[in-house]
Amino acid sequence: MRHLKQHLLKSLSLWILLGVWVSAGAQQADSLAGYLKEAASGNPGLKAKYSLYQAALEKIPQAGSLPDPEMQFSFFITPMELIAGNQLADIRVMQMSPWFGTLKAAKDEASKMALARYEEMLGVKNDLYLEVKTAWYQVFRIRKEIGITEKNLDLLKSLERMALIRFKAAGMGNSGQGGLVGLLRAQMEIGSLENRLALLGDQLKTSKVRFNSYLNRNKDSEVFVGDSLPEATLPGSTSILADSILNNPMIRMYEAEKAANESRVIMAKKMGYPMIGLGLNYSVIQQRPGATSMMNGNDMIMPMVTATLPIYRKKQIARQREAGYLRDAAGESAVDARNELTVSFQESMEQLKDAERRVELYNRQASLAEKSVSLLTSSFSTAGTNFEEILRMQQQLLDYQYKHIEAVVDRNTAIARLLSIISHN
Repeated sequence: MRHLKQHLLKSLSLWILLGVWVSAGAQQADSLAGYLKEAASGNPGLKAKYSLYQAALEKIPQAGSLPDPEMQFSFFITPMELIAGNQLADIRVMQMSPWFGTLKAAKDEASKMALARYEEMLGVKNDLYLEVKTAWYQVFRIRKEIGITEKNLDLLKSLERMALIRFKAAGMGNSGQGGLVGLLRAQMEIGSLENRLALLGDQLKTSKVRFNSYLNRNKDSEVFVGDSLPEATLPGSTSILADSILNNPMIRMYEAEKAANESRVIMAKKMGYPMIGLGLNYSVIQQRPGATSMMNGNDMIMPMVTATLPIYRKKQIARQREAGYLRDAAGESAVDARNELTVSFQESMEQLKDAERRVELYNRQASLAEKSVSLLTSSFSTAGTNFEEILRMQQQLLDYQYKHIEAVVDRNTAIARLLSIISHN
């Protein structure tokens, strides 16, 4: 019974460990998508834009509402004597209304400005996703470079030990002095790699702080990346993607602002017409002794109609011109944004093609350099020659490995930038 219990406990522990490992693996495999969701829900800059959008929505019912009605109450300290009695007080209610269509235009303007704030929020979200992806790729690059550096450092230390053995075996003759030079050269390369490793460690800390700031979480939070980047792809051909630039939120924001200011032009014209007021006046009449009028003591009700006189035309004309200039500015801004995005799209396509060529080139070069190092190392271990060439080729291999991982990151970053331009997130 005791052995069975221990067996069950061991099995349970194993399943728990496997579950944790699978969960961690799934988290790392899909970590970027999870980080994007976390950034969308926690980034303070994006939340600020969302609050501005909500505030813009609240302006819609305000813009489409009538002004508050006016109510006046007046009374006579000494009642005013009238034929129909003594007037004690007046109660007046008045509702002013803009010219027909003014409120509709104001509501349209507020609705379209709210749409502009929504597109602005999507633009900020678009930029945030690009920043998160770029920062995540940089963390991946630095960690891969750390791994490459550590691997090459171990190899150099192995070569150092081999050179030391050769030097001790050769003594202080000519071959021994040559071995000493190779040994010192290996130690110099080791020192350089150790220094680079320390620099990469500092860069990793900075990159993690930057990445965590986008997610609005603790700066020391761990950032999970896999052993390789997921293959990023574009959703269509170049021509289709170029046409999708019009989907960018910045262009749609300016177009919404242009439409809003078009409604504002209409509203400004309507505001140049009179405002109409409908009201009611109620007079409180006290019966007066001795008065013979049949209406003696009857309260008076008087309907009223009033209108404003918009005679100061300079103000009205200036308001219309202001709205027209704002409309034109938004339209030109949309064209300017489209032109800039077109240039950015072409530059990103150029960077993508260049990165893809470099990925293939440095992958091939690194493979050849690795074979060369292996052959030279075998030759040195048997004949004791070409140590300087080993170090030179090892340095070349390290450079190719760095450039290969940089090209992989550049390729994914270029794709992320293209997806951001066409707002495909």
